[in-house]
Amino acid sequence: MKNCSISTSWRSGRIDDAKELIDAVKDVGFDSVELEFRLKPETFDDIRKNMKSWGLSVSSLHAVCPSPTGRKRGAELFLLSDEDEERRKKGVADIIDTIRRGADIGAKAIVVHAGRVPMQEPIYERMKLYDEGKIESAEADAALHRMLLDRMSNVKRVFPQLLKSLEEINEEAVRYGIDIGLENRYYFGEMPNLEEFGIIFNRFDGGRLKYWHDVGHAHVQEVLLGVSQKVLLETLSDRLIGIHLHDVKSGYTDHNEPGSGSVDFEMIKSFLRPDTIRVVELNARVEPENVRRSIEFLRQTGIIE
Repeated sequence: MKNCSISTSWRSGRIDDAKELIDAVKDVGFDSVELEFRLKPETFDDIRKNMKSWGLSVSSLHAVCPSPTGRKRGAELFLLSDEDEERRKKGVADIIDTIRRGADIGAKAIVVHAGRVPMQEPIYERMKLYDEGKIESAEADAALHRMLLDRMSNVKRVFPQLLKSLEEINEEAVRYGIDIGLENRYYFGEMPNLEEFGIIFNRFDGGRLKYWHDVGHAHVQEVLLGVSQKVLLETLSDRLIGIHLHDVKSGYTDHNEPGSGSVDFEMIKSFLRPDTIRVVELNARVEPENVRRSIEFLRQTGIIE
């Protein structure tokens, strides 16, 4: 297909062999992939060495890629926002290594998680309220207000660290001529939120820091936290370089095949340009026939060709 990739996240948790992994994604119709943080270094290297003969292209890398420790879970071992300076520097070094590998393999962009606020994560409380039908109650509103105050009081401890990290990452991205897609996140305590995106993009205007939109994360935040996905896209669309496509069931269960849940893909389509990187990002439970069905759904919606 012309303008869409699939994240190796769909099968990399189950398959280590590079050829078997690429055969699986090609079998459902993709000849372009986003390589991500579950890949072991040897799997990544096999893909890099053989991608031309396998008829494969790489649209993007999801940092940290490959996994620096061979672990299967977690995109980063060290946070870009870490208050500990040595740990922050290690987080930056991992991203810079991904940038260099991405440039070498011909990727257009690197997807990056930008750290988190040190606070007790409240989203599970929001899930409980949603399940009980109380997400729009006075109780939920009061809880949300407390959450916002907690985040505001703690973000100042780590946001300067994040800005320091992004400055170093941007310099390297400029050097290698590759874009950095800062991804909107699933959890309330993760950065950046909409206001923080604005600060970052104003500070690094003209650099290689861009916006990567995850439709499932945005939908969950809209359902549980009242953060409008449309407003997020309207505000940041001029910075948008890529998008993760997946669907959400039962209010907050994401990474399902597009067309199987409640995400408004018609609305999302209006914000995409021809050069927006499109990546289907699925969990390992999605069966191949459902992946193929989702491709047809995205074609009918006009999101992919």
